[in-house]
Amino acid sequence: MKKTLKICLIIFCVLFATGVLFGFIFISNIMRFSDVKFDKNKLLTISQEVVVYDNNNELVTSKSNEKTTVNIENIPNNVINAFISIEDKNFFNHNGLNYKRIVKAMINNIKSGSFKEGASTISQQLIKNTHLTNEKTISRKIKEIVLTKKLEKEFNKKDILETYLNVIYFGENAYGIEQASKTYFNKSCSDLTLCEGATLAGIIKSPYTYSPVYNYDNCLTRRNLVLREMYRDGKITQIQYEDAVSMPLEITSKTQDNNANDLYVKACINEAKNILNLTDKELRSSGVKIYSYLDLETQNLLFNIANNLENYHENSYGNTNDSLLILINNKTYGVSGFAGKSKYDLTDFKRQPGSAIKPVLVYAPALEFGLISPQSLILDEEIDYNGYNPKNVGGKYFGYVSVEDCICESLNVPAVKVLDYVGINKAKSFAQNVGVTFNKSDTGLALALGGFTEGVNLKDLTTSYLPFANSGKFDNSHFINKIFDKDGKLLYEHKIKESEVMGEDTAYLMTDMLHTATKKGTSKKLKTLPFDVAGKTGTVAIKGTNNNTDAYSIAYTTDHTMGVWIGNYSNDERYVLEGKNNGGTYATNMINLAFSSIYENQKPDNFKMPSSVSKIDIDLKEYETNHAIKLASNNCPERYKSTALVSNRFMPTEKSDLFDVLGVKDFNAIFENNSVKITFIAEDYLQYEIVKVNHGNTKILKKISNKSENVVFYDTNIKQNDKYDYYIKISTIDNGASSVSETIKIIIPSKEEKLESLLNKQDNISWLFG
Repeated sequence: MKKTLKICLIIFCVLFATGVLFGFIFISNIMRFSDVKFDKNKLLTISQEVVVYDNNNELVTSKSNEKTTVNIENIPNNVINAFISIEDKNFFNHNGLNYKRIVKAMINNIKSGSFKEGASTISQQLIKNTHLTNEKTISRKIKEIVLTKKLEKEFNKKDILETYLNVIYFGENAYGIEQASKTYFNKSCSDLTLCEGATLAGIIKSPYTYSPVYNYDNCLTRRNLVLREMYRDGKITQIQYEDAVSMPLEITSKTQDNNANDLYVKACINEAKNILNLTDKELRSSGVKIYSYLDLETQNLLFNIANNLENYHENSYGNTNDSLLILINNKTYGVSGFAGKSKYDLTDFKRQPGSAIKPVLVYAPALEFGLISPQSLILDEEIDYNGYNPKNVGGKYFGYVSVEDCICESLNVPAVKVLDYVGINKAKSFAQNVGVTFNKSDTGLALALGGFTEGVNLKDLTTSYLPFANSGKFDNSHFINKIFDKDGKLLYEHKIKESEVMGEDTAYLMTDMLHTATKKGTSKKLKTLPFDVAGKTGTVAIKGTNNNTDAYSIAYTTDHTMGVWIGNYSNDERYVLEGKNNGGTYATNMINLAFSSIYENQKPDNFKMPSSVSKIDIDLKEYETNHAIKLASNNCPERYKSTALVSNRFMPTEKSDLFDVLGVKDFNAIFENNSVKITFIAEDYLQYEIVKVNHGNTKILKKISNKSENVVFYDTNIKQNDKYDYYIKISTIDNGASSVSETIKIIIPSKEEKLESLLNKQDNISWLFG
C-alpha cells in the first residue's frame, strides 16, 4: 500500500513539475509574443476573389473565383447555432479563449507528449485562418492566443462570427458558407435547411474526412453528431432532432449547375499556389491577377461535349460516367480548354493510364535507342516473366506482328517484350523527361500496360505526347501565362523552355504509326477527319470481367494535342464502364467532335517527314520468311518489295540475297521402284523447271511456279543400263534472273543387277526361298 502511494506521489510530482514548467514556458512565450501584430485588413481580404483572365485578357467568371461574402443577417439561426454547438458552445460568453478547454487540452498534451489538441474557439480559428499557418507548435499556438485577445478587443462577437463563416474552408475549393452552400446544395446559404446547415458545420473539422462527396458515411455520422449537440444545447427540439437525423444526406450533383469555367479556374488557382509557393488562403488574400491560356470558345466546346449525355454509354444501371477533357496548344504549351462531367474534383487526380502510356514509355524509347523500327517484327505469344504473364485482350496471340500493327491493335505481349528490350530504368528515365512521374514501387514490366502504383493525371499524360507533334522537343504544359500582384507588378511569366527529349526521327516515326492507328487501329473513330491526326487509346479493364474502370484517348494534330478520360472515379459498381465503353469508342468520339469543330474553318497542316527519316525498299520475302528487315536487292521483283520508314541513324545495311543467289533447297534424285524420284522444296516467289539430260538430249520434265511446297516427282520414262543427268533450273517470275542447281547423275541398272542386289540383302532370303 505504501509502495503504491509512493508511486502515485512520484507521478503527481512529475506531472506537477511538468505542468509548472509548461506553464512557465507558456507564460514566457506569451510575454515574448505580446507585440505580435494584428492586421485588420487580413480579415477583410481573405475572402476576396482570385481574378482570372482568358487569353484575350477578358475576365473569366467561375464559382471558384467569385467573391461570396454574406451578411450574418442572411444566415438562418439554425445554421449559426449548428456551428456554435459543434465548434464553440460558449462563443458569446468568453473573451476569445476557453480556459477550461485550454487546461484540459494542456493536460492531454502533457500525457501524450505532443501538441495535437488545440481547444480552439471560433475566434482562435479565425485568427489561425487569417494570420497564421497550420503548423502545430507551441510558438504558433501562443501567437494565436495573443492575436485572439487583440481580435476580441477590436471586433464584437457578431463581426467575428460573420467573418469566420465567410472565410472558413469547406473542401471542394469552397471558402465561406455561401460558396459551400452553392457547391454542395446549389443554393444560397439563406435557404439552407437545418440538416444542410448541420452538414456544413460538420465538414469544417476535416473537409476531406467528412466530405459528403468522398466520405459519405463519415459525413452523415458527423452531421448527426452536430444535430445531437444542438439538441443537448437546447437549440432544437426533440422532434426537430429526430426528424433531422432520420433524413438521408443529400447533396446536389455539381454537374447539374457547373459553370463551364470552374475546372479551368480551379486548375489556375492550384498552379498559381505552386508557382508563388503560397497556401490557398495566402493566394486568396494576395489580390493577384492571373492571366491564363484559356480560350473561351474552346472551353465552352469541351464543356458542352463533356456534359452532353448523348456522348456517353448508359450502363445497365442507367448511369453515365465521369469525364475529363483537355486541349493543349502545341506551340505555346498552354492549356486552351479543361472541362469535364463529375460531382468530384477532377483538377488533379491520378488513374491507371492503360495502353495510352505505351507510346511514351515503351515504343518511343525503343525507337530512340535503335532497338526497333516501325516494321520490326515482334513474336506475339504466351510468355512468362518469373510469374508475370501478360495477356492480350481476348487471350488471342498472333505470331510475328510488326511494331506498327502492335500499336494499332494495342497488343499487350509485344509491348511488355519491347519494354524488356529497353530496360525498365531507361524507359522510366525517358518518360520522366516528358513529364510522367513514377512511384518508387513502379519497378515491374506491368508498367508497359499502365500498371502504375499511383497512376498518372490526364494533363501529364496528354502533355507527354507533345514531343511527337513538336519534332522531339518538350516543355511542360501550363494553365497560366502571367501573374501580376494587386499593384500591377509582374510576379511570373511563363516562358517556353524547350528541351530535346528525343530525335525528330523518333518523333516522326511514332507519329506515323499513331497516324496509322487512326486509320485502321483502335483510334479509327478519327479516320473521318479530313486532315492528319495521330492517336492512341487506353483501357483499364476489371480483371475477370468484360467491364472497365477507365477509358482514354489521346490524339494530336500539328496544332493541338487533346486528351479524354472517361471513367468510374468512385469505383462504385453502379457506374462501371461496360465492355463497349473503352478507349476506342466514346472517348475517341469526343475527340472527333472537338477536332471537327475546332478545325471547321481552317485545317491544320499535315505531318511532314523530316530529313532524318528515309523510305527504303525492303525484301518482303525475307521479311515474311526469316522475319528480318533487309534491303531489297536489284534482282528483287517489284511485287516482293515493301516500303518501310526508318531512321537514318539506324539505317539497315544488309541486303537480301534471296533473288541474287538463286538456289533450291534439299534437291535430290534417286532410283526407286523402277523410276527416278526427284525431290526438293519449292518457294512461291520462284519458278522451277525439272530438267533431264540423256545422250545430249535435254528435256523439261515439269514446271512449277507460285507454290510453296515439298515437291516429289517421279520420272518413269527411263531405260535399263542407261545414264541420266537431272538438275533444277531456278528463275524469278518477274525479272527473268536464273540459275541452275547441281547435277545429279543416275545410272539405271539391268534386271540381273536388280536381282543380285536383292539377293545380297539378308532380310529378303527367307522370302525368296520360303
